[in-house]
Amino acid sequence: MGKILDYDEMNEILDGLDNKVIKKEKPIGYTYFGYPIDHYVYGHGKYHVIITGGTHSAELISNVFVIRFMEKLSKGEIKIDENYTLHFIPIVNPEGTIIVTSAIRSLISRDISLEEEQTYCLTYYRNSYIEGVYADKYGDRNYKLQQMMFRGATPLILDDKHYRLKEYLIDLFDKNNLPQGCMINWSSNGRGVDLNANIEYSSFINKVSNGEEMYAKLHLNNIRRDKLGPLGCPYFQKGKIERENEALLKFYNEIKSKYNYIGSFIYHSCGDIVYYLGEAKEKNPWINLTKDDESRNFEVAKTYADNAGYKLDGLEIYTTMDSKLKSLFPVTLLIELGSVRATPLSQFMDLDIGGDDAFRCVYSKIISNNIKAIIRTLEVMVKVYEKKF
Repeated sequence: MGKILDYDEMNEILDGLDNKVIKKEKPIGYTYFGYPIDHYVYGHGKYHVIITGGTHSAELISNVFVIRFMEKLSKGEIKIDENYTLHFIPIVNPEGTIIVTSAIRSLISRDISLEEEQTYCLTYYRNSYIEGVYADKYGDRNYKLQQMMFRGATPLILDDKHYRLKEYLIDLFDKNNLPQGCMINWSSNGRGVDLNANIEYSSFINKVSNGEEMYAKLHLNNIRRDKLGPLGCPYFQKGKIERENEALLKFYNEIKSKYNYIGSFIYHSCGDIVYYLGEAKEKNPWINLTKDDESRNFEVAKTYADNAGYKLDGLEIYTTMDSKLKSLFPVTLLIELGSVRATPLSQFMDLDIGGDDAFRCVYSKIISNNIKAIIRTLEVMVKVYEKKF
């Protein structure tokens, strides 16, 4: 098995975990097309932590990291102190994960050699970089090299077991004239809604409602963000929150109300960044955070960043689902995995080419450094929690 995992492979690994170590609970909810948002639990300690991956499905490394961490716990390769209970939601956005990994498998098969897989990942990165230069220099919105690698990935490639999702996408591609090959860039859910933007006070809502044209940047600048599609669009119907977000908010509230909730880790990619609760440029609409709240959050974020070798950055704009979670449920960390841009494939590069090249052993570093960071950060989360109470 290669480093890249498709949706079915993810579930094969999850189904194969030792249920005496990691127990599968009932789903926290279901998507519009009926896919479960699965929930797994490790440990029986009094301190509860939530770990999520895959809000943006093109940020595939976030799913894979969480699943590989769970796998190592299941096999006993690493152990977490018995004081903790870890709640895993490894695939927050199952519909988007089906779409983007189906696109990947249209070109990169499961049985490909690791060397070939790495070649595809590097080529994807290089093509994205080239298109970023073109977009920056000329502003063109032509078809992109990295998309053309996956020009055979249309909604028709989805397995018929996903027939409802497949039929919807066929219509969506036709109605919104989505770019050829853009399934490889799919960050939204199956309806074409960006789950992180799908929240009250989203900075995009008024612009979309007013019919303003908005495009993504650099190598994705041929994708409209104001229309249902691969990324950016904040709602299917104005004022309506998608089922994935409803389920996640309900789940967080349940854990916080029933247990000693000490924090959570939300994984995205990329940038090698840990975001703390910085001073808001505009009023935080969710809650007035105290200086103590901000200080506790910073202490935990700094611990994680120091142990992962990541940068620290202050979250200043509170107009996303993640910012709502970070505000309502301190201490919550937003972590951007991997230093290399161009999702979903660049973070799987694991080339040992020497020197200080930016894409040397990206994948291996993500897995090892972030596991170490979680273990060290849990201890600080407890200390911060105990100080508060």
